[in-house]
Amino acid sequence: MISTNHPTVYKPREWETVACPFCGSADSSLYERYGSEMQYTYVICNHCKLVYQSPRPKYDQEFIDAAYASYYQFTETLDLNSKPDVPESSVKMFQKEVEYLLQFDKKRTAVLDIGSGMGTFLVAAKPYYQEAVGLDVSAQMAAFVEKQLGVKVLLEQFENFQYHRKFSLIHMSHVIEHIPDPKSWLDRARQVLEPGGILVINVPNKFSISFRMQHLFYKLKLKKQFSNAWADPSRTPDHLFEPTVPSMRRFLKENNYEILDYFTYSRKDPVSNGSIMSKFTNRMLHIGSNLSFITTPK
Repeated sequence: MISTNHPTVYKPREWETVACPFCGSADSSLYERYGSEMQYTYVICNHCKLVYQSPRPKYDQEFIDAAYASYYQFTETLDLNSKPDVPESSVKMFQKEVEYLLQFDKKRTAVLDIGSGMGTFLVAAKPYYQEAVGLDVSAQMAAFVEKQLGVKVLLEQFENFQYHRKFSLIHMSHVIEHIPDPKSWLDRARQVLEPGGILVINVPNKFSISFRMQHLFYKLKLKKQFSNAWADPSRTPDHLFEPTVPSMRRFLKENNYEILDYFTYSRKDPVSNGSIMSKFTNRMLHIGSNLSFITTPK
């Protein structure tokens, strides 16, 4: 069970030095330091260019409670009888994404959304699929989504997930960067996908233009860290790594996934097929703040 007693200030009892979570290489260089006391470290893998925490707080229950305290506190206040408070822009964003993904998913049998949160993606996908299922870490959020939106949400860790049927689409949006062993998720996805099924991975893009500018200020010593939020001593880094285009391409290739499409995107244009400028920056230069990979196991 996840504890609901969250410390105000998190100080790791133990640190661990890790190799690259994507390629396993221990060959890395300092990328940047951050935190209220510059206590956290990002390094960059010299092989695949993934940016990741090392040393990092030991990944235990204490770390999980601290890193996701704000999410737990939010879900604990949910009124199961209230109307879902989901911005219209979020609904439209997921509708656009689902409509785009349908061209890759020809079977359209069952869809699984990992880290389903408010259930917005599943609501957008539900009309096109025989069954829509979510995974989440909060029992209160799962109950809320099931009651208000009529979508099944299970409380399971994906690396151990089993279900009575396979899925033609698995959607992971901004969750895999929180997982200490991302390869285990690719392995599990292969096992629960139908033949020819689609895996979608959405992640932050550490090599976006905004992150690169922040990092430049850091290197020039014009700014101590990339976000003022890290000056808050209660802030705990929940991203164990920060993906980049080179690292994602290598990671997927080495785990025998075919990349059907990839691009960076914004909330206003989630599939980057709107304006000419959006196509240029997100599909040619790949400098948008978020990164999407549409893949299938080989």
